[in-house]
Amino acid sequence: MKRLALGLVLAALTAPLFAQAPARDPAATPNIDRRQANQERRIQEGIKSGEIKPREAARLEKGEARIRNMEAKAKEDGVVTKQERARIEHAENEQSRRISREAHDRQRVGKK
Repeated sequence: MKRLALGLVLAALTAPLFAQAPARDPAATPNIDRRQANQERRIQEGIKSGEIKPREAARLEKGEARIRNMEAKAKEDGVVTKQERARIEHAENEQSRRISREAHDRQRVGKK
């Protein structure tokens, strides 16, 4: 009887360990989405503060649209592969550098 009780207790305690976790959506891109939102916010703050001029903002927005298109194309087949994620991340890195350059170019001009 003790063995049976012990077996039931062990089974009850270990059952959650073997429960199947919900499958992760292979097309989900929360990190990419979060980063895009952050970069959009940086552009808007630059416009508001006057660090980014309208023409520069239009160019930066075009770059953001290109990244959104890359993401949409990667999601078309329902799976975003490591290579696709890497390409999008690389494009985001380039865009981040452009945003930074545009936001801080006024300071460089003044120091010459």
